[in-house]
Amino acid sequence: DDSEVMALLDIAIELLFEEDEGNNDSDGKSKSKQKAIELSRSLPQSVSSSSSESTSMDRGIEVMTYIVSKTFVKEKIVAGYKPDGSPPDHKSALERLVEIGCAPNSGDAQMAFGLAGIFNLLAVSMETLRKEAFIGKEITKDQYDQLQALGKTEEEKDIEAKKDAKEEDTPAAVRERIRKLANANVPRAMVKLLEGSTSDSTQEKLFEGMGRMASEQSVRGIMIQQGCLTTCLQLDKGEKPNEAEQKILRLARSCIAKLLVTTNPSILTVSQRSGSIGPLLKLVKDNDATDLMHFEALLSLTNLAGFSDETKNRVVAQKGIPILSYAMFSDHEMVRQAATEALLNMIPHPNMMDHLKKEDNLKVWVAFALDFEANFACARAAVGCLAMAVPDPEFANALVACPKFGELVRTLMECGRLELMHRIFAVVASLIEHGGKCRDAVISTGTGQFCKAYLESYHDEKNVKEFNFTPAERGSLAATLSLAKEIVTLLS
Repeated sequence: DDSEVMALLDIAIELLFEEDEGNNDSDGKSKSKQKAIELSRSLPQSVSSSSSESTSMDRGIEVMTYIVSKTFVKEKIVAGYKPDGSPPDHKSALERLVEIGCAPNSGDAQMAFGLAGIFNLLAVSMETLRKEAFIGKEITKDQYDQLQALGKTEEEKDIEAKKDAKEEDTPAAVRERIRKLANANVPRAMVKLLEGSTSDSTQEKLFEGMGRMASEQSVRGIMIQQGCLTTCLQLDKGEKPNEAEQKILRLARSCIAKLLVTTNPSILTVSQRSGSIGPLLKLVKDNDATDLMHFEALLSLTNLAGFSDETKNRVVAQKGIPILSYAMFSDHEMVRQAATEALLNMIPHPNMMDHLKKEDNLKVWVAFALDFEANFACARAAVGCLAMAVPDPEFANALVACPKFGELVRTLMECGRLELMHRIFAVVASLIEHGGKCRDAVISTGTGQFCKAYLESYHDEKNVKEFNFTPAERGSLAATLSLAKEIVTLLS
């Protein structure tokens, strides 16, 4: 019960402050060790059996590893818990764990795996762990729970419901714990543990824990400052990593992706910006990575690619354009959207422009732009890409030569989606300015007549009010009307 768990926690914390078994123990220490042994009998054999060479600190961490799965224990630890009667100079449990993790050679110590497990569990809920256990399985967690419920009585269901309510760990509570962990220098302790660790199991737990913490946007800057990004970038498993090493690499790359989704690239060093692109592209290529990993890696690449010519050059040097183009055909619509947006941010790099000018590639972008009913966000990014690329004369000529150019212009002008209309009007206006074949191609689509009718329909403020547009839609409407007026002027 809870009282036994708290007793175990108190003893585990006391053991964290004791010297190795080889030193002479005081009466108090002997009693605490005896109590730990007695209480540890209730633990599973895999947890409670310490080798004869284990120190008091090792045993304390072993016990804490077992009980930290309890939600109320997690909350106690991150809140700065100290056992009643602790000496005034003793740190809180979390401060002591961080101190142990930051000690020299801590990553190679017997307790390193236990510490990694504790930090990992503090940053996640049991509900999330249960969902993760069903990834790749034939049934989902919810389906499994429904099957289990079929064989239970109402009384058993009530008991389980009360237990679940007691152990409830909300996403907001997890985020708050992660913020407290970051402020307590847990990321730095994890980095120190990784520096000396040669164990694949320990490294896996630590990188997994970093990834869990990086899911909280507010701590990403702190994590980068405390060395998490650099540590992930420095991970090297050779040319032919085994299955366990591949999983570690995947977790490290996923952590990089999470850290850089919202991080301003300008606060990174040049080596961090350039060094992140290769691992992120490898994660996008990784068939064993989840859709979420692919999505976050693509968002980070979008962020980096749009920063400067330096990062665009790095993407090209790492053969990023073919990798991102392949990701556009993912089964997951959000991955397709993210890949499209990442390539959009590669404009106007010469290699990206050459890629777009190829007939087969251009057909893909036009098809994506026309697929707005199925995936609006992806279509918006595709039309945006065309709008950014069309000032290039060679690309403009390639676009009007596309068999579906007329369908593209007419369909998007008449679709009623203001964001798409805004972008296709921008494409058309640029094509008219090129003159020659480009201008003639626009005229053949009936764009001039449509724009005149569009202006006549919405020139009156009274007519606009009848449609009950939102403020954002009013802004988009004003932009489309302005472009439509410009197109009519250019054609006249």
